[in-house]
Amino acid sequence: MKQHILSFFLCLVVLVPQAQTRSTVPGPVVVQPDKEKVLEEEVREDQEIAIYPNPNSGIFTVSLPTSEAKQADLRIMNVIGNEIHREVLTRTNAQFSTTINLNRFAKGLYYVKLETDNFSAIKRVVVK
Repeated sequence: MKQHILSFFLCLVVLVPQAQTRSTVPGPVVVQPDKEKVLEEEVREDQEIAIYPNPNSGIFTVSLPTSEAKQADLRIMNVIGNEIHREVLTRTNAQFSTTINLNRFAKGLYYVKLETDNFSAIKRVVVK
């Protein structure tokens, strides 16, 4: 299993109203998320989401090859978790597939979440 480490800068401000004082404590913070709460879930091999090409220029295909579900909910999120695209997919020829265009959004890392009644997975996609 991959080890996920997040690193960012945090500035903590503590306000104490009774003492009418304010203290700022800057410093680096390293977070190692619980493996159960990481944005990339392990999925069964026969239900792997395909994203291609990846990396891409903003246009890519998302597909789930074999699924018994009739519909799937597709969400695209930016790195801070804001949903930037959502659509409901209908199964065609025993699979879900759609082409996504993120050209109006900034280049960078995005998360693709695909959910059916009995399946959920999140994958990363890079727009260059």
